[in-house]
Amino acid sequence: MKVMVFVVDNLLNKDLSEVYVRWNRMYLMSRFERFTESDLENFQIAINEWADLFITLFWNCSSGMKMPKLHSWIYHIVDAIRDFGAINGYTTETYESLHKTYVKIPYRLSNKKDVEMQIMKNVIKKFNI
Repeated sequence: MKVMVFVVDNLLNKDLSEVYVRWNRMYLMSRFERFTESDLENFQIAINEWADLFITLFWNCSSGMKMPKLHSWIYHIVDAIRDFGAINGYTTETYESLHKTYVKIPYRLSNKKDVEMQIMKNVIKKFNI
């Protein structure tokens, strides 16, 4: 039985529900502690099936699907697991926080001209570098 989570705001849609189901299947596989080669092959199939449907559904809503995390997930995650082991301990929280502190906030403070130089000056001033 598939759980319909998109009923709010009349988002009930078979394809949207299916992309959600495929995401959950793929996500659960990503949480494995250990992977056999067969697990990795099945994981790549699950990723491809989810990504194909996701891209089909959302292509028109985006700027050509230029999404680095989507690219990494489709093309690099299985190789990363082969090289470094299970990914369930990975987090991007640190990098996202640093990006906010060192890029987003200083960018907002700039006058949007020669932005890189303004960001660097702001960071140097803030952290007495």
